[in-house]
Amino acid sequence: MINNKEIRVSTNTKRVNEAEVGTEFKLSVTIPKDIQVTQLKVLFNMEGENPSVVKEMVLDQSNNRQINYNKYTAKVTLDRIGNYYYYFSFKDGYGNNQAIKLSRENNKPIITMGEAPYWRILVIQKDFKVPDFAKGTIYYQIFIDRFNHGSNGKENQGIKGRNYRKWGEFPNFKRNEKGKFHNNDFFCGNLKGIEEKLPYFKSLSVGVLYISPINFSLYRYDRYAATNHLMIDPDVGTFEDLARLHRKANAMGIHIVLDMALNHCSDDNPIFKEAISNPNSPYRDWFYIDNNGNYRYWYGEFVDMPVFNQASQGYRDYVYGENGVIAKFAPFVDGFRLDVAEELWPDVLEGIRNRANENKAHVIIAEYWNRAQTSYLGKCFDGTTNYLYTNAMYKWLMDGEYHYFAQQINDLLENYPHEAVCTMINSLDTHDIVRALTIISGKWMRHGLDRRWDIDKYPSPWHKIVNGLIQFFTDQFRQDEFIFDRLTPKEYRRAKKLLEILLVIDYTLPGNPCILYGTDVGLHGYKDPFNRKCFPWDRIDKDLLHVHKRLGAMRRHNRKSLMDANYKLIRCDDVLCYERNNLLVVANRYKPQEINIPKEFQCSEIIYATNKMQKSTTRILGETAMILRR
Repeated sequence: MINNKEIRVSTNTKRVNEAEVGTEFKLSVTIPKDIQVTQLKVLFNMEGENPSVVKEMVLDQSNNRQINYNKYTAKVTLDRIGNYYYYFSFKDGYGNNQAIKLSRENNKPIITMGEAPYWRILVIQKDFKVPDFAKGTIYYQIFIDRFNHGSNGKENQGIKGRNYRKWGEFPNFKRNEKGKFHNNDFFCGNLKGIEEKLPYFKSLSVGVLYISPINFSLYRYDRYAATNHLMIDPDVGTFEDLARLHRKANAMGIHIVLDMALNHCSDDNPIFKEAISNPNSPYRDWFYIDNNGNYRYWYGEFVDMPVFNQASQGYRDYVYGENGVIAKFAPFVDGFRLDVAEELWPDVLEGIRNRANENKAHVIIAEYWNRAQTSYLGKCFDGTTNYLYTNAMYKWLMDGEYHYFAQQINDLLENYPHEAVCTMINSLDTHDIVRALTIISGKWMRHGLDRRWDIDKYPSPWHKIVNGLIQFFTDQFRQDEFIFDRLTPKEYRRAKKLLEILLVIDYTLPGNPCILYGTDVGLHGYKDPFNRKCFPWDRIDKDLLHVHKRLGAMRRHNRKSLMDANYKLIRCDDVLCYERNNLLVVANRYKPQEINIPKEFQCSEIIYATNKMQKSTTRILGETAMILRR
């Protein structure tokens, strides 16, 4: 082994660990002349396979000015998208095979005959670039029916069959008169209501509003199963309302990302009704319908949500054709969030992205619960809903799973392109999971689950074996959710304190923090429909709102430091400590203790601190969290 500082490895790519697919780049390695090197090669392995690319390294004759070093180069082109591993091999002066790899101790080059890590280079789509507004910002997720009913908006349309409710009433969680659970409680939040609150978003330093579907959906308040994708629900507003909201938001530096559910529709959609009733219908092949009239529906459980056949050209034209859904809404928004994107075909996703970007750059966010394929990023969509970060943060805070946190963050940073990392939205809660304050309170929460919020996952108290089959007793589960819904003052105070820790982490990890409407003012609750209550405009927790405003201002003032994917983990145990360019983030999950500050940050400025953290020159004393700027 030689001095680690004596060998240097570099590329001429934009980023040292990324290269564009099919594009030639130059790889260089500089080695001291007193090391005898012959037959120097670089070996690239694709995802751990046998070497897929082997290149001879050539002595760079233009490097004569380096008296004590030889520089070797190779021109490389990698033709598959994904994660490559590489190292260098050569013969020394004695004819022995040697390798230049990475030290496990300090991540610098070493010469070794044994095992050691390799370098990585991620091969990405060509010209992958996301609009700047979608990076280094704060997202705010609006569940439109429950956010705000604009005071100057139209009165409820009185659509027959809808169950209209008064603002702030508790959502109905029991079966209807037909014995079915339904989604028919309409509180009539609308586009005008969002428009009225633009100054509120500005006070939180929000840069992107991510709005749930607004397509007409006859009996579903969530509108994730459309009766007509091309029409805005009358209780939500009009295209004129959407255009005005978009214009006013953009004027304030706020952009609009609209949720779209294009994998399925409602069974009251006229297209489906004709397809199911007429075997000769031109819409028949838009769905999976057999000769007996049976059809495929979402998740094999929701009979009222028939699944589209994505192979159908008619369906494709409907979604992303010249006069399709995406083309109609694209002029009035700055991007789309695609519901259940993991179930949309890659070429359909690509068609949606291409149509959205036809006249101006849009950001495309895909709902993903797992890691997306690298080959999709920059081609099918730009970023993902990052539930992997969500779970990692809870696992660190609630369960002390330090290795899991470090592994999950690094896994995405190593497998997602830089642009995709910068575009991810990182949520502590969403409309699909338990609210953050409820998770953190620990009240009635189950432990040892893969995902901290999957409280109803088998085996559970609500799973029973009946006649040899496992059944889930939804009525009892929902009743228990209702009983335990309210937090005691003590539970709420503790949850608030721990939430501030997670907010500091969420606001400083690579990607973009996303606030679920109401979490910023203390809204809590279990799973649907308990996490979908109306925004409590008359019961705002001003202290928690102040925390969000402070962190929003911190992120806005330090956007340059938080806009890229740079991240260096320093410590991960009860204390989490990492660098983001010139920022140092320190979070303490357990008990007050002294934390040593890295030397380069010892004279740094405190830009955010909870009232439990104090800093001396070299140490931090206390609990919760602090952010320093070098």
